[in-house]
Amino acid sequence: MSALEQNLSKISAALRILDTRSSKLQTIVQQQAGIIAELQSRPRTITEEIDQIPGRRIETVLSGEVTFTATDEGKRGNPVLIQVSQDGPFVMTHYPMVLWRPTAPTNATNYERWRPVSTYPLPDQVVDTDIIDLMYELQDGGSQRNFQNAPRGPLLSRPDNVIPCAVPTLWSPNSAIGFYPTYNKLTWDGSTPPTEGTLHVDLIGYRIVNL
Repeated sequence: MSALEQNLSKISAALRILDTRSSKLQTIVQQQAGIIAELQSRPRTITEEIDQIPGRRIETVLSGEVTFTATDEGKRGNPVLIQVSQDGPFVMTHYPMVLWRPTAPTNATNYERWRPVSTYPLPDQVVDTDIIDLMYELQDGGSQRNFQNAPRGPLLSRPDNVIPCAVPTLWSPNSAIGFYPTYNKLTWDGSTPPTEGTLHVDLIGYRIVNL
């Protein structure tokens, strides 16, 4: 076989290899195109929708307080009203953190000390003093929309245990968030009990703003 024929044979073999590789690449491209089309056709998740909102993410805790007295026991109390900034939406990433403190009289046993809002859990199996048992509702004050059909139990974050929400919750700019407490039971110190307490609510998450 002449040198020319040998070269032509090598070129023919190389072309066959390139053709095989080209077919494999076309198959891969078609598969990728199918995956992309499927991704484009499926609904976006809540997190993906929030991630598409333009703006800078800024860690934020929205806070509010309301006072209550012994006469509120067994009642749905006044709401804690929390305003979302007009600069951008607020994304609540964790369940609210709720605590209370005695704020009157000044000689109350645990004056201005943080106290729990549920008798559960009880590591020592003893109901200590200055504890309240709370249920709550979350409401969009701007549209009067409730986020549940009945008050929920104390599914709340604590300073030592911040609990993520099942999904992030987006609150629009200028939303007026209402936290409505129901005071099931007030267990106050018998020797120098408070006459008034302050309920403190923190909504944990981040803001989306354009800077």
